[in-house]
Amino acid sequence: MTAEQFNNFWTSTYPDTILIQHHFRHDFADRWFRIHSLPESKRYAEDDNEWGILLDRQNKIISDLLTGYSNFLLVTGEHTSEGYIELHPIDEVNSLKEILFISLAPIDLNKISPDEYDHGQFYTPKFSEQNWQPKKFDNLLKDIAEDKLRAFFVSVDKKLIIAPYDGGIDFILKDIKTRDFYKQKYSGWLSSRQDGL
Repeated sequence: MTAEQFNNFWTSTYPDTILIQHHFRHDFADRWFRIHSLPESKRYAEDDNEWGILLDRQNKIISDLLTGYSNFLLVTGEHTSEGYIELHPIDEVNSLKEILFISLAPIDLNKISPDEYDHGQFYTPKFSEQNWQPKKFDNLLKDIAEDKLRAFFVSVDKKLIIAPYDGGIDFILKDIKTRDFYKQKYSGWLSSRQDGL
């Protein structure tokens, strides 16, 4: 997939959002749900047992949604402010060192959300075509769980977004019916909060 093909896919499938995952749950609230990676909504794993639980949960639900060995797009990016990389530079993340990315045009964040971002703040998204296999991306999932990396998965075929973060995974599914099915299936991993966070 070329950068142009990616842009055409994204703007036609997700026209109401940008390529930064914390926007997704607001922009697609009717198709969003979240699971927590650890029991009792514990945020960070502290020992091998908890890492086992976290990775088992994440591999299980991602494999279920992608229905096994499916192609997906791995999307990440870098924030810059007047040329200075501020947050999560990709070349410092070990789990990404063997992955080749295609860069997309920088996003002027101040134009998108002037209340949230200052002048001169940009985000440069990057993507890579990958094939999902259980346990293959454990190092990447661990980096995300430790907040060393921001990245999400997109399935073109299944029209879904999988956005792990340090604490769980956000999902944007293709419609409300599909969201409700998986939300019920994994109800034991949901937040007890009314807002689902």
